[in-house]
Amino acid sequence: MRRLLEPKPAPGAFAFPGRPGRPGRPGRLLHEVLIERGHAPIVPLPVLAQAWRPGQWTPLTRAVPQCVVFGVHASAPPSCGACQAGHTEDDAKRAGRLLASAAIPTEMRPDAVGALAVVIAARHPQAVIATSDPRDITAYRDALPGAAEAIRVLDVRDLAAFLAGKRVLG
Repeated sequence: MRRLLEPKPAPGAFAFPGRPGRPGRPGRLLHEVLIERGHAPIVPLPVLAQAWRPGQWTPLTRAVPQCVVFGVHASAPPSCGACQAGHTEDDAKRAGRLLASAAIPTEMRPDAVGALAVVIAARHPQAVIATSDPRDITAYRDALPGAAEAIRVLDVRDLAAFLAGKRVLG
């Protein structure tokens, strides 16, 4: 099962919650499991731009070097065909359609980065998006035809339960 990690700039939003220098064990374990299964976690390039804070320790500081930054030409390309191809014009158009059609909660604003994360996940079979706020990601997923069956959403607060085998995916 491939997974897409969708961080937001809020503290502990990435799938590696914990104190600086001591990431939470569930996040670290999930990261290691994904790498062992043959596909490192994916961080879409715009997600990295939205969440990165230079000069500060963030959960991304430790995780990004072992992730596939989707949309970047790497010196050692990932083995996944979708990750090698990167973004397409159609990805941007699909994300735009999701922004127009998704039933996001009224207190939230449309988020192109979240919509694009869903589009990228749809290009990976059996994707799971780990996020700190599953409401908008779920709305974008549900607005993308066929994605509700192919993409699952994991609230990062449920990481430990997920790794323990409990059914927490939305």
